Amino acid sequence: MSITTVSHALSGKRPVAEETAARIRALVPELGYVPYFAARTLQSGRSFMIGLVVPDVSNPFFGAIATGVEDLAHGREYGVSLFTSRSDPRREKRYFNMLRNGTIDGLVYNAGMAPWDDMLATVAAQFPVVAVDEEIVGIDCPVVTSDHWEGGRLAALHFRELGHRRVAVITGPTGLRSSELRASGFTDVYPDAVVRTGDYTEAAGIAFGAELITSLPEVTGVFAANDLMAFGLTAELQRSGKVVPADVSIVGFDDVDFARRVSPPLTTIRQSPVDLGRRAATALLDRVLGQKGTSFTHQLLDVELIVRSSTTSVHLP
Repeated sequence: MSITTVSHALSGKRPVAEETAARIRALVPELGYVPYFAARTLQSGRSFMIGLVVPDVSNPFFGAIATGVEDLAHGREYGVSLFTSRSDPRREKRYFNMLRNGTIDGLVYNAGMAPWDDMLATVAAQFPVVAVDEEIVGIDCPVVTSDHWEGGRLAALHFRELGHRRVAVITGPTGLRSSELRASGFTDVYPDAVVRTGDYTEAAGIAFGAELITSLPEVTGVFAANDLMAFGLTAELQRSGKVVPADVSIVGFDDVDFARRVSPPLTTIRQSPVDLGRRAATALLDRVLGQKGTSFTHQLLDVELIVRSSTTSVHLP
């Protein structure tokens, strides 16, 4: 059996008798054969790597997005380089340049801040880029997000059904569409809600908890625009002697795995970060490989209210 026959059988570029091809495929795991990656790259002009930029890989939500991207890419024989931006423009610029120099064939981008200059728009116009989780105004590329506005509305309707009159919302960072939409979905139901800006960290929830205790005793329900802020808020209220939900009911957003393990288990808006990652990677690789029929502008995924023990009804005079 010649080297050329083996090569054709594994690459599929030339026909090989099915019996011969089957024998070759059966020997691959036995012999521990690994394709010569450099030759494959030179021949195709591709790196067979895509990039994923997330704001903070230590956040379990972004880790789940990475899982979805990697699962899909692996199934299509692509590798994934994971980059943590920490919302630092210098880091992001370096990752965008990896598209320009051919280190990666495409980029799934999860924004952690509003666009800081026009570099992303320029890169997205020239190379395969897909935005995930965050819609980025002014950037012309496919987008995969959850229905952030509906999530905020569902949280507000839950409070209203429980009889809460004075409520508050902690938003995410200024300039992010997810933050704006979650807050607007909530305030469309509660126009007089107390609104505070956070940054999607536990520290933001802790800070608002301190304000709630000292300055906003009338508030009985808080919508934290992500679970991490809800965790920080709960911890600060409990540290001060408040009882959740008897004194303050709390709703989060994301439904990270830890949400059902905290005490009390967190009522939250569930979205599927793994599905977000898979869909974004599918859209990206379809563009990279020039596949037709799956073009879209914005995929909007449904969200769901998950009721646990951090919310309860109130009985006001």
